[in-house]
This record gives sequence, structure tokens and C-alpha cells, in this order.
Amino acid sequence: MSTTTYKIHPAIGIARLGNSTDDDGFCISPEKPAAMPIACDAQGNPQRSPDGEEELTIEKFKDDQGRILRQAARFQIWAYDDDHPEGRRLEIGDPISGGGNQGVLQNIQWRVYLANKKASWYEFEQLEGEHGYASDHPRRNADIVESNARQRLIIDPGPRIVDCLERRSARFDRDGGSVYAPTFPPELKPCNIDTLGELKTDDRGRLLVLGGHGRSGSFNFDEFGQPRIDTYANNDGWFDDTSDGPVMARLVMFSEDVQQVRFIDVEYPAWAIVGYPAYVPQILDMVTMDELLYDNAVRQFAYRTDLYGKPGTFDNPQRIDPRDTGALIHWRAGRLGWNEEYKPWFYRDIWPILFRPDEFTYLTSVLALSNYPHNQSQRGNFDPCKLGVPPWIDREKLAACEEACKQRIRSGDLFVETVKPILQQLGKQGDGAPPGAASALADPALGDGELWNELKEGLSTFAHDLEERELVRKDSDLESYVAAWRAAPAASSSLPPSQDTLETWILDRFRRRVADEEACERIEGALRDQVRRYFSGDLFRRCREQCRQAATHDPFRDDRLFLFDLLRQPGEENRFRVGSKATSRIHGLPLMPLLAGDNPLTNTLPSKFFRLTDFQYYLLRQWALGRFHNEDQEGWPRPDPWRPYDGWVNRTGRDLDQGVLSNLLGGSFCPGAEAGWILRNTSIYLEPYRIKADPAFYAFRQTAAQANNWRGQVPDVNYASYTDNDLSQDDNFDVGLQPGDVTKHMAVPWQSDFNECTTQPINITYEEWNELYPQSEGDTLMRREERSWETLWWPGHRPLQAWEVAGFENGKPTGYRWLDWSPGLPGTNAGDLKMVTEWWRLGFIRENPYLEGEYEPTEMPPDQKYISVERTEGRKDDGDC
Repeated sequence: MSTTTYKIHPAIGIARLGNSTDDDGFCISPEKPAAMPIACDAQGNPQRSPDGEEELTIEKFKDDQGRILRQAARFQIWAYDDDHPEGRRLEIGDPISGGGNQGVLQNIQWRVYLANKKASWYEFEQLEGEHGYASDHPRRNADIVESNARQRLIIDPGPRIVDCLERRSARFDRDGGSVYAPTFPPELKPCNIDTLGELKTDDRGRLLVLGGHGRSGSFNFDEFGQPRIDTYANNDGWFDDTSDGPVMARLVMFSEDVQQVRFIDVEYPAWAIVGYPAYVPQILDMVTMDELLYDNAVRQFAYRTDLYGKPGTFDNPQRIDPRDTGALIHWRAGRLGWNEEYKPWFYRDIWPILFRPDEFTYLTSVLALSNYPHNQSQRGNFDPCKLGVPPWIDREKLAACEEACKQRIRSGDLFVETVKPILQQLGKQGDGAPPGAASALADPALGDGELWNELKEGLSTFAHDLEERELVRKDSDLESYVAAWRAAPAASSSLPPSQDTLETWILDRFRRRVADEEACERIEGALRDQVRRYFSGDLFRRCREQCRQAATHDPFRDDRLFLFDLLRQPGEENRFRVGSKATSRIHGLPLMPLLAGDNPLTNTLPSKFFRLTDFQYYLLRQWALGRFHNEDQEGWPRPDPWRPYDGWVNRTGRDLDQGVLSNLLGGSFCPGAEAGWILRNTSIYLEPYRIKADPAFYAFRQTAAQANNWRGQVPDVNYASYTDNDLSQDDNFDVGLQPGDVTKHMAVPWQSDFNECTTQPINITYEEWNELYPQSEGDTLMRREERSWETLWWPGHRPLQAWEVAGFENGKPTGYRWLDWSPGLPGTNAGDLKMVTEWWRLGFIRENPYLEGEYEPTEMPPDQKYISVERTEGRKDDGDC
């Protein structure tokens, strides 16, 4: 009987802040790429289509008072066994097994622990700290030094437990839920924080994690008695209500065998992250968090050894347990490389990457300066009708050429044509050439053709003998002919019957003509090498490859190579262009993506510009070289190119993991959006996508065995007060992450960084920023020659401009206007402070609902494909926070 294991998916879920306080003022965070949130009722049950097959998406992002709906992270259990190695969703009433018992799933207990550690953590300084902080790196709120006092900088409401029957909701409130001694900040301005969110379970036993209400405030006031913001990331005295932490589950089974309730823990916890609203849900970033974690899985966890691994093993990929750290370290220390034979699919793998840059033109005017060269129209260079055409082969031309290769094999011409230029070069090496070599190796046209004719006659005799003996068949195709040829010499007994005797015969022809011993040795070495290639089939394969090249038509090769050469390669994060270099590959144009990197702010650990992941770069390299499939040509289903993610289906738990994380930012971690560079650290993972958690803060306080003994009559929630340790103010990746350890790396409050991440002037004067010092007092010319480039951060999260409807008539727009997306919110400290109370007024950018039916899905969309909706104006009440 197979063993069943149970896992929570998504492995990392995302909830989002909202200030709606209505009972039904929330929805479910999207679980597919570039999707709208899922509509649900007050308990989290999704609204469905009339046939019940489809979960419906929301119509509005805000409630009737103009306040933003929170988005819940939804978690569910998947069962894995021999019959379902990819997993299956587990439902209440399904048969389950564990601990030697079998039964029916009656209930699911969920345990979640959210916390916010931002105010107690180190100051964020770009990439400093990614691989450990220096002993003198400053902490936030450094003037608070006493340990117990610093502990109060952590918002710690304690864990909460819910189930599907009796306790279907719980809150992470200041009162500790009557079972925990919480720590919350004191009175704050402009907004107090009294909760980090709540839990709910829907009617099918799934968990919904809801975050806070977007409230941020400070206990430090200026000389006017008001809070102030001084930096984009580190503001002492400030708190916000983002959070993160582990999500654990316990299955409650009624066992028929013992007529008792039994408890089974899932294999390992998941993780919930609470981030700020997704204002542009249908446009993905250039690199998503899923793509970052997938790249990490491939290169660090041996996740796809058919694509990346030890060369020569791709046809029989290595299998390495992702939890076997020793084996992984050994594997990573090897000579690893990418499978050059793999062919990605154009619409599934390539086009989604190329599709995204043009989507940013709906979010900012900055790109207008470039005249929009990278667009999807026929005038642009991102046209899928061109870029999706792989090389094709003229089969008739190829067949004729391969037949000519066979004739050149049978006549001996192929060997002679290959060896003659090599030997002639030996005879033309100037003063050092052996005496007599030049005359012995003269071109037949100069009167010494007897040698070559003699060779061809002998080789032709050998080939025809093989055919007469039917060791090779002259009517077979070239591949079969060469395969038979390689096996034939060992079986042949005619002259010459083997490689050795043929080699001896050929060498003898030359010894008769070259008297000089040194010349003979050099000639014999070259001849032996060519004879080996002749018998091994290498010469024939080369002839065949030349035929394939000559018969191959690739009309859009230059278009692909142009775009690929524009890409910023690994290691070029600090290069703006390569035009001034001897290695320039693309006309001195700026490298792409032209977005801000992890550290464009300082010259310490600089990473000025953004680049794709290694895996994305590999896929695009294969495509640029013509090694890819076009689904249309293969007769395979493919998505609408203008809605490339519409066909996404979460068939497996891993699909769900990826679908959720595809909507999170995966780069430009300065510090980032929902989470930062901590999520690319291999040390924090148990396995791909699953964060390693500290057992002291995720496990139920009763073991499953203890719960079995008590038959569930003593609820685990009663043991919440039995907590041995406070949340740590440090990291211990060997043990695992604690609640709050992901979001503590982000800006505090989140509104300050969010407001300023529009554009960034980046110094492009130098590439070796760590070696040059343009502020030097003794070199004013350096400063005079400095240049900078205004660069975007991540418009898919923080747009700059957007289309809005100018007015309506009979329910239809009368026109559109292009406006600043965040009017009245300058990218200054004062603007950051205003964002603390204005974030909820901003509009959401979505596909234009008024264009439905006005253009075909396969057509290029119009200029107003996306519009900003639901911008809240003029209302002043408690919702301001």
C-alpha cells in the first residue's frame, strides 16, 4: 500500500492590504498569472458561474465607500501518493490515511502565525546584508537599546487556529485573542495599528489569510508634533501592518477501524506574505517572483536536470533529492551547463517574455522618448508573426544534397576534398616547410594530380566493395548509409579490410613521393587523423550538416538575433551599453531591459541595471539560434498572443505555487515590492518554493499523537500561551524563518518606498563604480564628464500615468484622457507622508471593460487597452488611514 503525504499549496501565498472594513470587504488574491482577483462571499466561498465550473472575478476593487477590498491568500491541502504523484486536491469527506489508520476527512485545523519585525531589523541599504550584515551595520530605531524594549518593536499578535466546523474565523488583534500576550506599538500618528488581519475557512475547508488594513503610523514626532518621513526605506518610529509567517495544517480523520477521531499533520508548513495592493493586476513584471524562484530551483536545487546539469546526462537526467544538502552542494560544484538541444515553445515559453515590455507603454509616458521601437505591431520589432517563425528546411533540396554527399563518399571525393587543403597548408608554411613538401603536395592543376586520382580510385573501390557485399546499401538515406558504413569495415575482408590496412595503404602512396623524413611525419599525422574521421563517419556528418545549412531558410534570424544581442547578459548589471567596447555586439544601443537594478543608488555593491534570470536568458538564446517550436506549425494548441496567460490551469499544486507567485515582483530589489532579495537566498528553502520554517513557531503545541490521546477534547488553541521564546531579533537560516522574517527586509512604512519608485537617474559614466571615485577633490574633470540616464523602476507595480475615461454618454465613454496616476503625490518626503493616507484613493488599472466586443481577441488592441478606474476623490473619514 502506498504512503500518502499531504502538502499545503500554494507553498507561498500572497494576501494584500485594503482599508475596507465591511464584513464582505475582501476578495481572493489571483491564483493565475495576470488575472483579476476572485469574488467571494463573507466567509470566503468563491462566487461561481451558473454551471459551477468557473470561479468569477471581481467587478470592482473598492466597496461602496470607495475603500479598497483586501485580498485574501487562499490555502488548500493536496494529497500525494503512487496514484497521484502530481497530487490531488483534498476535500472534506475524502478518504485519507496516516499513523496506521484509515478514515474519512472530517475537518481541517489551520494554524497561522503572522508578525511584523520591520522596526526592530537592520536598516535597509541596497544589497548590504544580502549575505549577512556587518557587526557595525545600524539597526532601525537604534536609540532603543534595551533588549526588552527592542522586543516591543516587533508587532507580535501570536498564532491563531481555525477549523472548518467550530472556529471558522480568528483575528490577529491587539488583545491576543485571549490566549496570547501580544506586543503592539503604542499610539501612532496618523494611523494606529490594532490588528495584522484575520483568518477564515470556507465551506470546503480551505483557509483564507487576510492581512491588515493599510494603516501606518509613527510614535516619533517633529518639533511641530507631527510625524515625518525622512527616507524611502528606514524611518525610525514608524510601523505598518504588512506581515508574514508560517501556515500549518492538521487533518482530522474519523477512523472506522477504531471508531475514533485521529489527527494527521501535513508534511510541512506553507508561508503567507501580506503585501500592499496590486494596482495593475493584469500586467506582469519583466521578471516575476515565480520566474526568480524557478531559476533558483533549476540552478540550485537540480529541479530540471534535463535542462541544466552535467553535460552528457540530459537524455538520462540525474535525480537529486532537493532536501539532500550534501548532494546538492556536490552537484553544484560540478561542471554544469545548459542543454543546447532543448527546444522551448514560442507561445508558451518565449512570447510571454517578449510580450511584457510593450505592456509598460500603457503605464508611463517615459517610453515615448524612444518612439516605442519595442512594440507588438508590424512596425515594431516585437511582432509575433515574425519572431515566432522558426527556421524551415527545403526537404527536396536537402535530399538532393545528401544524395550528392553519398556520391562523394562512394567516389572518394569527400575524403580527398577534406584532406587536400590540410596537406597543402603543411607545404606552404614558409621557410620552415620541409624540403620537397611543397612540390609533393602541389595542386593537381599544377601537374601533380596522379596522387589524388590514385587515392580516389582506391577509396571508390573500397566503397563499392562494401555495397556489393551489402554491408551498406546505396539506396538508403544518408543517415542509414553512414551508420552502416561505421559498422562495415570491421566485418569486411576485402582490400583494405580495416582502418589499419586502409591507413597503411594511403600512407604508402605519400611515402613514395616525399623523401624528407620530417615532412613524412607531419603528413602522416594529418592523414591518420582524417582516416579516423573517415571511418567514424565524422566527415559524412559534416557533409550532411553543410547540406542542412544550405537547405535551411531562416528569414527572421536577424530579427531574433537583434533582440537577443540587446539583452543585458549575466554579469552586465553595471553596463548601460557595450557600444564603446571592442566586444560591442549591437550598434552601441542601450542594453535591455532598461530598468533599475538592485542597487542603482550607491557605488558600494552596485547593481545599476536590471537583467533577466539565467533561465530566461537561456530560453531566449535557444530561440535566437532558431532552436524552438512554433505551436501553430506543430498543430499544438497555443494561447491568444495578446492574452498569453488566459489558458493557465492549476492542475497541480506546483501550478498553484507558480500561478500565485507570477503576480509578485521578482527583481529590482531596492528593496522591492511584496518581498525582496531574501527570497532568492537558497539557504531559506527546504526545497523549491517551500520556505524552511522554525519549528518553534509553526508547529501545533500538541503533537498529533497527543491530540489522538486526548481525542481532540483539549483544543490546541488552549496551548497558545505555552510559548517558550520570543520572536528573535536575528536570523538563523539553519533552523528556519520565523514569523515576520520575510517582510522585515522591506521599507517602513511601505508607502514611502512605493511612492518614490517611479524613475531613477542612474550614473552611466563608469562601469567600475567600486574602483573610481567621481567625487574626488583632485579630479574635477571626472565630475564634468558624468552622465546619467533616467530609468524606470517597476511600472507594473507603481504606474506613472494611465488612461482614464473623460466622460460617459448612454453608458459609453465619450473619450479618454492621459493623466498622472497619482496626482498630488510628488516623489518627495512630503509626498511619501501624504501617501500614508492617500494610497487607498489611487485607481486600479485594468483591461478596458468598455472595449469588450469592439475588437477581435486576436487583433492588436487599441491604445486604451488598459484604463484606470475607481479613483476615490473628496471623501474624508476614518477610511483615510
